[in-house]
Amino acid sequence: MKKLYILLAVLFTISQLFAQTNADTSKVKKIEYAFYPMAFYTPETEFAVGAGGMIYTRLGSKIGLKPSKVQLSAYYTTNHQYSFSVLPIFYFGGSANIINESKFIYSKEISKFFGIGNNTPEIENPEYEINFFRFYTEVGFETGLAQNLHVGFVYEYTLNDITDKRKNIELIDNTVSGSNGGKTSGFGLLFIVDNRDNIFYPTKNSFFKIRMIFMGTNWGSDYTYSRIVADYRKYFNLGNSHIIASQVYLESTSGDVPFFKLPALGGPNRMRGYFLGRYRDEAFLTWQIEYRKMFWWKIGAVAFFGMGDVARRLNQFDVSQFKYSYGVGLRYAFDEKENLNIRMDIGFGKNTSGVYFSLEEAF
Repeated sequence: MKKLYILLAVLFTISQLFAQTNADTSKVKKIEYAFYPMAFYTPETEFAVGAGGMIYTRLGSKIGLKPSKVQLSAYYTTNHQYSFSVLPIFYFGGSANIINESKFIYSKEISKFFGIGNNTPEIENPEYEINFFRFYTEVGFETGLAQNLHVGFVYEYTLNDITDKRKNIELIDNTVSGSNGGKTSGFGLLFIVDNRDNIFYPTKNSFFKIRMIFMGTNWGSDYTYSRIVADYRKYFNLGNSHIIASQVYLESTSGDVPFFKLPALGGPNRMRGYFLGRYRDEAFLTWQIEYRKMFWWKIGAVAFFGMGDVARRLNQFDVSQFKYSYGVGLRYAFDEKENLNIRMDIGFGKNTSGVYFSLEEAF
């Protein structure tokens, strides 16, 4: 934890330095915010009530500087889960043009584990209870080697306390790595090329990010493994507010990976309709495409389709066996100037479905 405190202090110092360097009180944009109560149902949480919101502004007057934001969320569910999260992303317009994204999450989850693999069967009691804390941060510096190319580092720390295995047959015999919880901690590298015209509702250009992180005992981790994540997004403006968005997402791990950190299929952003973690393995690959249109006043709609799967190795994916996901959603423009939307999606998979409620688009 000492290393975590040192890193936080360094990041805070950097952020203050560049915020002050770039400040021009006559031109800096005012702080905007959007807060809302929420009630929703997802496969992961069941029925939940809470509140969410976002504080956002531009940290300088540089032309083309993207808005910085701090997204907040807290909820409690009917099956006694709770979650608190603070998700800041800062764009500093100083000479180094720094991007800093972080995640602070504390939650109690009633999750599910069906085993490892892309064809795990239903079991009588897949649930388990976990208390989870995650701190993640990434800092990217503009290189000047290519347009909007940032290179930097990432750090992640998680504390995972499995408080009740609930007679889950995959966990009670303690043969699965991570069945008794534990810490993960590690550093890695970051590469970003972000040419999107808007971070909240992109309509053209592309986004590409690669993260490589190495967990190990030298950083206080109970597990030694590596993870690489590649995220490529492309946006097409067809005219008259018709937008097509596409994403390819790849995650691969190797080493002693605890089951709760294995790449997982499902959730609110990728393969919507599947319970997050219904299928887990050392690699996950998915592709999705979404049609977006703001129709009338502040109301819009989307339709999406995706396919993907998990596998033991990257060379073991079988596209003919990929699972599918499809659905529709509604949008409400909370801030028309910044193109910030509230979204509600309903997704369907094979014999499964889910409803999702959030700020911003899925990707």
